[in-house]
Amino acid sequence: MDISTFVAAAAHDMKNSVSVISAYLEDALQQLARTDAPPGAAESTAQALYETQRVNGNLVQMMALFKIEEGMYPFQPQPVALDEFVDELLARVRPLVKLKGLTLQVHAQAAPPDWVFDRDLIDSVVVQALFNAVRYARHTVALCLQPTADGLAIEVADDGQGFPAFMLAQGFPTRQGIDTRTGSTGLGLYFARLAAGLHRHGDASGSTVLANGGEFGGGRFILQLP
Repeated sequence: MDISTFVAAAAHDMKNSVSVISAYLEDALQQLARTDAPPGAAESTAQALYETQRVNGNLVQMMALFKIEEGMYPFQPQPVALDEFVDELLARVRPLVKLKGLTLQVHAQAAPPDWVFDRDLIDSVVVQALFNAVRYARHTVALCLQPTADGLAIEVADDGQGFPAFMLAQGFPTRQGIDTRTGSTGLGLYFARLAAGLHRHGDASGSTVLANGGEFGGGRFILQLP
């Protein structure tokens, strides 16, 4: 077994364990909400849940990257009902949003009823963007879906401090090592760009953008699907 296959197998095993831990933490949060829990207990549990879900998301993306680069990923764009897709995304982040006292806004009235994409890939990208926004938002996180001249734009925005200047200058990295300034591997951004680029329609392909500002003044992650 070569090292990449070993790492992929280990990531799959770890993901299963992390998923179990996440389920226990979600149950603990629900129980804490029904009892007179000590001050800070719910907040600590929610933070542990966030970190667990973040690790789980990274493991999912690692396995998908391995399969994509080995030509084993079953890339299957299919029509996806956007209202159901949005509901599932929001259900994943709502417990942490509620605990942190944030407002979660959805703007999808102008979006078409469905769009063609690989649901697993895009779900992973957008969920991770939502969790990041929840982490850094002061008061508001927004999920916006709207048609554009190039296809469908899915945007996650917040009212936090925005992305640091070096991230905006770097954009979405190619393969790279650990960033010594932040300790980041860049996995999430690399995966987002790769997942978007797999989606093609005619001469158009998917893309990703990081920006600051907009309606909420914080960070903006924009996924464009053709």
